[in-house]
Amino acid sequence: MKRRLSLYQLLLRWLLGPLIVILLAGSTLAYLFSLRAAMNVYDLGLLDDALDLSKQVVLQQGKLLLVLPPAAQQMLQENNDDRVTYAAWDSHGQVFSGDPRLFHPEELPAEGSHQFRDLWLGGEDNRAIFMRSRSGGTVFTVAVAQTLHGRDRLRDGIFAGILLPEALLALVSVGVILFGVRLALAPVKSLRNEIVSRSSSDLRPIEEGRAPAELFPVVHGINELLANLAASFASHRRFIADAAHQLRTPLASLSSQIEVALEKPPEDVRALLRELLATTQRTTHLANQLLSLARLEHTESSMIEVAAVSLERVCREASADFVTRAARKGVELEFRLEPSRVSGSPLMLRELLANLLDNAVRYTPSGGRVSVALESAPDQVLLRVEDDGPGVPEAEWPNLGIPFHRLAPDLPEGCGLGLAIVREIARLHGARLFFGRSAAGHGLQVNVAFPQAAR
Repeated sequence: MKRRLSLYQLLLRWLLGPLIVILLAGSTLAYLFSLRAAMNVYDLGLLDDALDLSKQVVLQQGKLLLVLPPAAQQMLQENNDDRVTYAAWDSHGQVFSGDPRLFHPEELPAEGSHQFRDLWLGGEDNRAIFMRSRSGGTVFTVAVAQTLHGRDRLRDGIFAGILLPEALLALVSVGVILFGVRLALAPVKSLRNEIVSRSSSDLRPIEEGRAPAELFPVVHGINELLANLAASFASHRRFIADAAHQLRTPLASLSSQIEVALEKPPEDVRALLRELLATTQRTTHLANQLLSLARLEHTESSMIEVAAVSLERVCREASADFVTRAARKGVELEFRLEPSRVSGSPLMLRELLANLLDNAVRYTPSGGRVSVALESAPDQVLLRVEDDGPGVPEAEWPNLGIPFHRLAPDLPEGCGLGLAIVREIARLHGARLFFGRSAAGHGLQVNVAFPQAAR
């Protein structure tokens, strides 16, 4: 697996790389501009020498002469470390003064103008100027050449003068960037250390006040996650405590019945077996509901397989299991089902309706009625289950769906998990759960509003 770069390395890559390129480009441009300016100064010196020589050319007795005092000739030839050579010739190519090696008749400049050239003279590179002028009506050419020792020293000086400050600037800039990036990322490292150093049970929120603006959303999101985890763990602890309490009673009852039967076998064994069977069924029902609720509480909407489900068909299949039970108790089951389709899991929807029917039949007395209705609207599908039972006071409606919440001990035995399972399945399907009074005025009406499935 390819190793990922750290944020520190990414910042250095995107800061140091462009900085080095910029410094190199800036140094190169500064060097070239400075060198060009310095070379122009040398060229202007050559131009001044050529102008001075051209002014010394005179026409005497039809011949051109360059009247140059010996002292001036010596100054030209001994210009610091550079050797200066000059020459002058007429329009016929006759050199009348200076070094004949400078004579170059080809590509001469126009009259009254000058031209710079690089040439090889005396075994060295030279910089030369050629100037055409006129004296007494006669055209002549003056050439002045100078070796490049002074230019080379100036070039080296310019290079060193620019390179050293730029190198120092680069070192200082790199140091500032390294220090600045490390200092700027210190809160990230501090946050990492605080998270890593915590134990799995330490869910205290992280201090948000010291986080930079860029890290504040991250820290806030982590704190929300920690709060959700804390609430989830607290819910798990409550669930385990309630489950232990709920399971302890039927198991203790079952154990007591068996112990009594062992000490004094009853005359009516069938009655004892019926009691044991009822206790076992209640315990099995409780265990199944506990497992269902635990599974649903750890499931998210994105984890379920969604399909277009005929809710009318689900209602008919789920109610088939309760027809015999309702008839045995003397409870009438009534259905008003409109064709309806929702998006969801058929198994979960069947479990939702089974828990609603289980509660309704359980709490409806003999001779009562349980009604199941499906109403389809353009934007939702409403599932309504109502019974003729004792009902629930309106003040208790907000508490319905809380695990193990039961209203009164004298009601038929239940474990308080049916509506909790209904609530979780409704949540996973994006449905809304709400309660009301039945049409009879005293029973409970449970409504689940599902979003209409896309056609």
